[in-house]
Amino acid sequence: MAKLAKLKTLSLRLISFEDTITSFSSIFELVGSLPNLQELHLDLSMCNPPTEEAAGTRSPTAFPCLKALKLTDIDLGNAFEMIRSFPNLQTLEINACNENDDSAPAVSFPEVDCNTMGPLQLRSVVFKNLEGSENEVRLIKYLLACSPFLKKIVIRPNSLLVPPFDEKLFARKLLKLHRASPTAEIDLY
Repeated sequence: MAKLAKLKTLSLRLISFEDTITSFSSIFELVGSLPNLQELHLDLSMCNPPTEEAAGTRSPTAFPCLKALKLTDIDLGNAFEMIRSFPNLQTLEINACNENDDSAPAVSFPEVDCNTMGPLQLRSVVFKNLEGSENEVRLIKYLLACSPFLKKIVIRPNSLLVPPFDEKLFARKLLKLHRASPTAEIDLY
């Protein structure tokens, strides 16, 4: 157990079976038992999305050591709950899940007030597979408004969308967003 306490990098591919329920509280419990963890990669591609009730459960613990977070195939409403629990996060990469249907996301991303949430320490953010949804815009709005040290956000749209991603419309939405960092750049590929 002493070796686990010294662990600095962890990559997990979460798998859910019909008999088990994966909740973010169990992920937070695992991460909480690793006090020196600095880098975390969670691949949720083989995991059923948690219900709104399970995903909305916020960890009472903040994880001050985590500096880098990579989330693969995650609903952005669920990503928001994770980001809030890592106040010293500097690097964030999100590969959004795309179900290619018209159903609503597992969790609707809430409107947030950065004055009550506190500032983030983010410097670099990469989004992959974005579709231009309102949840995506809300998450980007939150990150821009609450990250005074942010240097760059890279956005790579989902290239398989039918109809194609409307880059001009998405770019106009992003240009209207407040930025806490005067040097923050948005690269839309």
